[in-house]
Amino acid sequence: MTTMQPASIDRIADLRNMPAVADTGLGAVLDSFRDAVLLVDHQGIVACANRSAEQLFQIPAVCLIGTDCLNLMADRQSRGFLDYLRGMLLSGEGGRPGATVELVGRRPGGTLFPIEVTSGRVEQPGDPAFTLVIRDIGQQKAREKELREGANRDRLTRVATRAHVEQLAETELFRASRYDRPFSVLLLDIDHFKRVNDTYGHAAGDFVLQEVAGRCRLLVRASDLIGRWGGEEFLVMTPETALEGGQALGERLRKVVGETPVVLESGESLRVTISVGVAPYLAGDDDLAAIVGRADAALYRAKAKGRDRVELADPPPKSLKPAA
Repeated sequence: MTTMQPASIDRIADLRNMPAVADTGLGAVLDSFRDAVLLVDHQGIVACANRSAEQLFQIPAVCLIGTDCLNLMADRQSRGFLDYLRGMLLSGEGGRPGATVELVGRRPGGTLFPIEVTSGRVEQPGDPAFTLVIRDIGQQKAREKELREGANRDRLTRVATRAHVEQLAETELFRASRYDRPFSVLLLDIDHFKRVNDTYGHAAGDFVLQEVAGRCRLLVRASDLIGRWGGEEFLVMTPETALEGGQALGERLRKVVGETPVVLESGESLRVTISVGVAPYLAGDDDLAAIVGRADAALYRAKAKGRDRVELADPPPKSLKPAA
């Protein structure tokens, strides 16, 4: 990473003699901007910086002036940015002043943060210059991420929504089909959940849902996905996992839910169990519904056999086979 050093006095004097900087009132005008503003020559060297730029990049003006503007950006993000300015703005071919791009800013010590840069051409005799109006969009990006995650997560249990599971399933089914890779689905249902609601109330039922989801979420791998399928049902997609691996995961989930009672807000301890149906991807499955249907049938058998157990989907017909 390039270290910021104060520019030489001669260099600063040369840059301040640029026609665009010559006006003695320019600094005061730029300091009135809330956003960071840099005036940059045709080589990308900073000629003028306002106070907001000092605060944004946490660098004194004496160090900003005379430095390459690309030193203020992450290398991978800024690569080609100056060429873009020269080609699209300074030449006036195909570009428009005021074009805005998202880049990554860099502060001393290597701290990176998202920025929005609006660039504009400065008309003057000789080589043209350009302005960079720079805004920290870290909070905006954080809000956008929160909204995306909120749309993809069930509000109560904080696991994925059914819609998000179905969306991601398309990718996993493609991988399983294209590369002949194993892929299993687990369908989990909380046993006697209606009794919990009827006996302890819906608030207690919501708490049980949160507890079960939280315990399962901690147990699945980062590559797995757990989502709320509906009501008291949860679905786990587990790539690179054949039927036997899915069964083992189902047993671990069953145990982690049932071995520790759920303590309600009232102080009462409630033993909660789940039943699990496991089904593998079969060659020819073209959507998640086919696999879920087999897992649901296995789940139904688990309920019929006494609950708190894991059941596997029926073996496939001879014409079909699980992924290797």
